[in-house]
Amino acid sequence: MNRLAPAALLLALLGACATPPPPPAPTERVVLLPNADGRASAVIVTRRDGQSVRLEQPYAAAQVSRVAVATQTSSAAEVQGNYGLLMSVQPPMVKLYTLYFEYNRTVLTADSQREVDRILAEAAVAPAAEIEVIGHTDARGSQEYNDALGRSRAQVVASLMEQRGFARNRLQVQSRGEREPLVPTRSEAEEPRNRRVEIRLR
Repeated sequence: MNRLAPAALLLALLGACATPPPPPAPTERVVLLPNADGRASAVIVTRRDGQSVRLEQPYAAAQVSRVAVATQTSSAAEVQGNYGLLMSVQPPMVKLYTLYFEYNRTVLTADSQREVDRILAEAAVAPAAEIEVIGHTDARGSQEYNDALGRSRAQVVASLMEQRGFARNRLQVQSRGEREPLVPTRSEAEEPRNRRVEIRLR
C-alpha cells in the first residue's frame, strides 16, 4: 500500500491541476474625464439593483461588478496609459438634440412634446453607434434631489426611444443634475433652459 500512495498523490495533484480556476467576475469601469472648457462635471453610476455612486472629481472612477459598485481614484497619466488608444478613436459627436421639461417634473414642456417625434425620427436614422441620454436640472433644490430628478428625466426619454425601436443596449442613461447648466445661474435659481435632457449621438 505504501508503493501506491505516491501514485495516488500524483494522480490527485494532476486532477487538481486539470481543473481550471473559475473565470473572474466581469466588471465595468467608469472614469469621469474633465470637460475641455474646465466646467465642473459629475456623473452617477448605477447598477441594475439600484446601488449607485456619484463621481464628481476629474479622473474619479467607479468599478461595477456583479455584487457591488465601488469608487476608485485614477489620474490623467493612468487614464492615458490605459485608454489612450481607445480615446484617440472615439467617434465625434454626430448630432445633439435637446428636450426641455416642466419645473420640478419629468414631463416634457409643450414645445418639446411637439418636437419629440421629429427629434426621435431623425435620431433613429443618424449614423451613430453610441447614444448618450443625459438628464439635467436647474439649481433649485439640493444636489442629491437634482441628481435623482435628472436621472428620472433621462429615463423618461430613454423609454420613449425604446418605444420607437431604439435598442436599450445602445442607450447610455446618465444624470448631471445641476452641474452642467446651459445657462449659468446663482444657487437655487430657476432656469427653464437648464431643465433638459440631451440626446448625444456619436
